[in-house]
Amino acid sequence: MSHLETPAGVRLRVTARGDGPAIVLVHGWKGSHRLWDPVVARLEATHRVVAFDLRGMGESDKPRAAYDFDELADDLGFVIDALSVRDALLVGWSMGATVALRYLDRGGADVAGLVLVNGPLRLTRTPDFPHAMTDAQLEGYLTRLRDAWPAGEREFQANTVLDRNSALVDWLYAIALQTPLDVALRVVREQAKLDMRGALASVRVPVLAVYSRHDPYYPASLADDIASRAQDGQKVLFERSAHCIPIEEPDRFCEVLRAFATGTTEQAA
Repeated sequence: MSHLETPAGVRLRVTARGDGPAIVLVHGWKGSHRLWDPVVARLEATHRVVAFDLRGMGESDKPRAAYDFDELADDLGFVIDALSVRDALLVGWSMGATVALRYLDRGGADVAGLVLVNGPLRLTRTPDFPHAMTDAQLEGYLTRLRDAWPAGEREFQANTVLDRNSALVDWLYAIALQTPLDVALRVVREQAKLDMRGALASVRVPVLAVYSRHDPYYPASLADDIASRAQDGQKVLFERSAHCIPIEEPDRFCEVLRAFATGTTEQAA
């Protein structure tokens, strides 16, 4: 099985590997399931690992759609239900963290734990939430993305990793270009409407914040914020990666996931 079709006729690229306790992986902005390749290769011997491409991205359909986070969260729920996933460890990376939180906030089930990896609770800062960019910074970034597309996208992808080796950056860039520019812009504008702090506080399963000290987009201070807001929150910080922890430090990342799933995160951290 390589695709699942939603009731509305949107084909989502899906992959499921291995057997055992379920882990569901949700990629970020302009990403795809392929960004989880290093993680899947390390976990499929012990876990059932499910990954998929969000609509508009990767190898999924690019329909005329709202591209809001209700729609994206419903696609996540559809994949979980269609594959009969139960008691999953749900992992959201970057924008995928917002999708995962929105899924749970909308009553999503079959999740035993939540891992948020280098992702936001909201995109812009407020007096009581300094862990984000200003409104002007966000608008300026989106304008540059539009005006410099596609060449500027390669520089964006290069900034997501500490080691800018050409093969890795070329891979990230090729995946990013599978997302049409209008979809990339629209989904960020939809994300900017959301404040997921309340949703996080309502999560009833254990939550792990996984952040890097070198991420240029989301500060490590978010890990403390998330761990303190969650009813059952923990954090783990990574020292040898930028935005792409699952790619840059896959061995330790997978150790942390395994430990969190079995309630031994402190030993893995």
